[in-house]
Amino acid sequence: MRIGNTNRILAIFLILAMTTSLLVAGDPARVGTSSGDQVKVPVGSRNLAMGGADIASTKNIDAIFWNPAGLGELQSGNVAGLFSSQRLIADISTNYFAMGFNVGIGVLGISLKSFNFGDIDVTTVENMDGTGETFSPTYATGGITFARALTDKINFGVTGKVVYESIPRANATAMAVDFGIQYKDLLDVTGLNLGLSVRNVGSDMKYDGSAFLNEAEDVIPSATTSYTDFRKKPVLDSPLPTTMDMGLSYILPVGVGNLTLAGNFQHNNLENDQIMFGGEFEFSKMLFLRAGYGYTMEDADYEDLGVNVYGLSLGLGFNYSLMGVNTIFGYTYRPAEYFEANNTFTIGFEF
Repeated sequence: MRIGNTNRILAIFLILAMTTSLLVAGDPARVGTSSGDQVKVPVGSRNLAMGGADIASTKNIDAIFWNPAGLGELQSGNVAGLFSSQRLIADISTNYFAMGFNVGIGVLGISLKSFNFGDIDVTTVENMDGTGETFSPTYATGGITFARALTDKINFGVTGKVVYESIPRANATAMAVDFGIQYKDLLDVTGLNLGLSVRNVGSDMKYDGSAFLNEAEDVIPSATTSYTDFRKKPVLDSPLPTTMDMGLSYILPVGVGNLTLAGNFQHNNLENDQIMFGGEFEFSKMLFLRAGYGYTMEDADYEDLGVNVYGLSLGLGFNYSLMGVNTIFGYTYRPAEYFEANNTFTIGFEF
């Protein structure tokens, strides 16, 4: 593709991303007003260990969550898969599974993220200490991704996904889209990459179900039971937490490996913006050492809102090839304020 057309593609995407940013723009005063926050819980170990900074050069199956354009790097004829498990707060954990297939005209990916909340005691007004029964909420996000290399410098990707949440007698569903682009060797500088990603643009989530109904007191006795919705006021729309990421990375050959340095600015529609920095040292394509830091920008008018309990992240990875199958192991450690640290384990394959 000619350079002029390449620049047009990049310009069109930049305009689209900036327009989306303006449409979803919010302010810190709306912290806590979003729904479907499960979509923001990160997965995988590589970019998580880098503080979420690598939007520009994340690739293959790792890229589906962070920037779907990176899935376009999966080579022709290859198949890749990844499973990740992360312990969050208390007994809450999240599991993530994804696969990618190069189908000739591009790369097709599927992904599923689910949460495990353990068993929660059922309580009522009459039984404050529990009825003896338990329940577990269902939180899940499933997606289908398509990505391809538009030129030798540009990758593009888009993900359509369904967000689902339910508790006994109440549930909600939303549809959302992620899209992203990656530009390699920016300004003809070898190793300098640009990444743009817009995530969770979609419908609002509205809970509904019999859990919102109370038995009505009939003025005139009736043979049938009637119910009323105890939500006296109209239910406000609960938008998804939309983000726009703009990042740069620089891959520098260093003796026996490569050093990747990355930075990312994340604009959030319903909370404070963030800046992430991260790095990865690759040793002989086998051992990977990673570190990152995320900083939440404060708003002078809302100093107590939008505080992030995470900052530093550390991790390592190990790749091993046997009989044409490349096996990937990853681990990430994230200390957290107020509760125990998070540990993320990942195993993947590619052939």
